[in-house]
Amino acid sequence: MTKHLFFFLSLFVLVACRGDDELLVLPTSSDTQGRGTSFYLLCEGNMGSNKASLDFFDGATGQYRRNIFPATNPSVALELGDVGNDLQIYGSRLYAVINCSNLLEVMDGATARHMGHVDIPNCRYVAFAGGYAYVSSYAGRVGADPAARLGYVAKVDTLTLQVVDTVCVGYQPEQPVVVGDKLFVPNSGGYMAPHFDDRLTVVSLIDFKVTGHIRVAPNLNRAACYDGKLYVQSRGNYADVKPDIYVVNPHTLQVEERLGIEATNFCISNGRIYALHGDESHADFLIYDLVTRQTSRPVDIANIQMPYGLAVDPQTHHILLTDAKDYVSPGTLHCYDASGHHLWQTTTGDIPAHFAFVANGAMPSADDTTQQASVNGVAHVFDYSPAPGQFVNLYPSYAEGDDAATMRLKALQAVARGRRGIVALGAFGGTIVVGMERRVENVPGQCDLRIFGNAFEGNSEPGIVSVMADDNGNGLPDDKWYVLSGSHHTGAERPDTIIYYRPSLPHTPVAGAETWISDAHHVGYATSWGESGYLAQNIYHRQSYYPQWVESDSLSLAAIRLAPNATFRSGSWWLAALGQGYADNAPNSDEGSLFDIDWAVDPQTGERVHLGAIHFVRIQTAMHQQCGPLGETSTEFCGIEGLH
Repeated sequence: MTKHLFFFLSLFVLVACRGDDELLVLPTSSDTQGRGTSFYLLCEGNMGSNKASLDFFDGATGQYRRNIFPATNPSVALELGDVGNDLQIYGSRLYAVINCSNLLEVMDGATARHMGHVDIPNCRYVAFAGGYAYVSSYAGRVGADPAARLGYVAKVDTLTLQVVDTVCVGYQPEQPVVVGDKLFVPNSGGYMAPHFDDRLTVVSLIDFKVTGHIRVAPNLNRAACYDGKLYVQSRGNYADVKPDIYVVNPHTLQVEERLGIEATNFCISNGRIYALHGDESHADFLIYDLVTRQTSRPVDIANIQMPYGLAVDPQTHHILLTDAKDYVSPGTLHCYDASGHHLWQTTTGDIPAHFAFVANGAMPSADDTTQQASVNGVAHVFDYSPAPGQFVNLYPSYAEGDDAATMRLKALQAVARGRRGIVALGAFGGTIVVGMERRVENVPGQCDLRIFGNAFEGNSEPGIVSVMADDNGNGLPDDKWYVLSGSHHTGAERPDTIIYYRPSLPHTPVAGAETWISDAHHVGYATSWGESGYLAQNIYHRQSYYPQWVESDSLSLAAIRLAPNATFRSGSWWLAALGQGYADNAPNSDEGSLFDIDWAVDPQTGERVHLGAIHFVRIQTAMHQQCGPLGETSTEFCGIEGLH
């Protein structure tokens, strides 16, 4: 990915727009292609003022626009609402938790247009996994209450925007975080001072029940996961226990250490903790390196009246700090480079607090009131059944104790946020079945889907794409699959079957096939077309190629098989692209990554069918070949966008 670099800015231009919508235009530079990653900034607004607002920074153009929600959504009463408490991107949608208005606002991530909302009393923060939003709720009214009831987490289906379940946790729960198949919820007990809650509640995402509590420290607030560890922030009890960040092992459920970092806000990026402390007594900002355990203070925040919001650009590592000032006046956003040099600043809404980074693109226009189609992403992974392969158990990463449900969650996490993750499907027959956030309309004469992989010239690993409409309306992929016919479609194509065997286990080859060469590290196979052999393990990947969460010692998969595309030329293997109609066959920016629902055919008859819309997509590795040191040909999946 091209890295976008800011250059030192000493001047900026502020152009007035309608109302309090203002446009900052950063100067251009001949030696930079951009100014950072685009982001939304949610400004909380003082409690009771109904002034939560949403700002947007376009990293591609250097434009910063204030308060975009009212002009983008003129029909929404009371605008965003009272006190914006959290902001997250999931799939193609933008989710804002509006605390005192008791709702989860759902917007299109590309345009900030209102798509719906979910009523949740005294809601605080949101986390996502497996197509669900998990929203923490104080459960009762806003305000101090020594007799307050236990809080809960609401499980919201991101397809229907309905609360499908709740689970009671501790008192006044704050920012939940997902680790594998568990949800960790820090409880504050903020309404119960001085008797704060000190527990981190553990919830199983499999059955959505509490499995235990971990005592950490009083008045827990924020949490983050990095490199297999949980980092949980305590605000202390304002007496003998100071604010600090604690390290919790999510597997042993034990507190491992206390870092001695006094923080009111923190985030983790590129192996470092960025910690901000701001209150009436003192202000501080530091960076703690998780590898060297060294602390530095490169940013001078002496000019920041009330340090409040904090984020780090994932591309440039620029540091974004906000100043809430007196909590009732417009705030200020400051941008620093990774070395601490001040680059630029701009005025924001009241109490600027929560950032959500998005792919660089066009800024939502305050003057554009036309209806635009929102980008549609993956919301559910219904099946992840990879064939053995050199990247299986790595992308996504298997951990001891993971089962099929856990791996589906990990696969979703890999592709749902901005297509930055990779899901390996393994050798021939490897399969993933996903559900879209909303149905994808079939627009005549236009492509309707873009499927992302990691193909590049000479490295095409084609996968067969099938689609399904939710004809019975039950939200499950249990209707009929139709194949999107590619350039190598030959009519009615029946799937071939392959059986893979766990290494070190003998099997009986099919009649007429060669004897399998036994090896303790190789995965054996037998096919319906009369071939048997093994997937050789190469020197680059020494983990087991057999999916470790599969309990059976054999794995049977079926898929449409394409002819091999590999040739050996000039000392290296060349995997040629096959034209259109196959996943992971062309670079994501090429037309070869686009798909038209009108390509759908009945796999039994080979005849074309017309589907008005589809809800589910299945991708399967279609090549059965091995290429020396490159190993088996394996389709990789990085996400889908529905275009209509």
